[in-house]
Amino acid sequence: MTGLHKIICDTFPEVVLDLFYTILLSSIVLYLTVRLLSRYYVSKTKKIIRAKWSTSPKDVVIFHTTARGKSCPVISPFALKLETFFRMAKIPYQFDDEFPFGSKGKTPWITFNGKHIADSQLIVELLKKKFDVRLGNYSDTDLAYGRAVRMMIEEHLYWGGVVWRFKYCDRKVLRDMYSPLMVKNFNWIIRPLAWRSIVSRFNAMAWAQGIGRHSYDEIVEMMHSSCEALSIILGNKKFLLGDEPCEDDAAVFGLLAQALYSSPGAPFHAMFEKCPNIVQYVERMKSIYWPDWNNLLTTD
Repeated sequence: MTGLHKIICDTFPEVVLDLFYTILLSSIVLYLTVRLLSRYYVSKTKKIIRAKWSTSPKDVVIFHTTARGKSCPVISPFALKLETFFRMAKIPYQFDDEFPFGSKGKTPWITFNGKHIADSQLIVELLKKKFDVRLGNYSDTDLAYGRAVRMMIEEHLYWGGVVWRFKYCDRKVLRDMYSPLMVKNFNWIIRPLAWRSIVSRFNAMAWAQGIGRHSYDEIVEMMHSSCEALSIILGNKKFLLGDEPCEDDAAVFGLLAQALYSSPGAPFHAMFEKCPNIVQYVERMKSIYWPDWNNLLTTD
């Protein structure tokens, strides 16, 4: 390193080196300042929001997630799952997008009777017990079957979709998809850093989960196989298990609707063309539980 430093000093004029070091130091100071201000802003906002919702109405779910999307009412498939479950189970809720990420750094999360709970499935299990919800007249074996299907779709369709969105999707399409979240929650100074952080975070999560380590063609094949399996399972049934919906229909719908409506240009759309019953299933769920779908979409 000493030899390299000597070569640099001998090669470039002192005024150039002074300018370089000044720019380098200024960049470091600016980066650290922005990060610290961002952390302060998030921490302060979190305290304000949580203090506000700690006195929420009794037995009313405060549903915290991202701003309304352009092609789906919410950007996250798990938020769409959860809001669909509220509607299926007729659970009263209030929508809030002031602070979309909870204590676990995830969206969605809820405030319920002064408590803050994260993770969509944990929320579903909690509310099922609280409101004594049982969707569909199905046996425990049937429900176990529905759970297995949900896990398959979450494992391949969700994580495959994450890799496609944040690694292969056209950047202009992706930015437009997430623009409601960025505009709503980040000012123009923090927005570029926040965007890079979101993209890096999702790619890192997909790598840690495992699917992000596979090639593009391998991931597409996994997603196609899962869609084919789901199509066979659905057959001519109205819902996942039969003529009545079950709780896992909310999760499967949330993931499929995001893939169908919010993933323009995605390779797995070809699979939907081969499996029309999947598209019919999504449209059926949408028409029953989301009559206000188009009214909730943002036009910004």
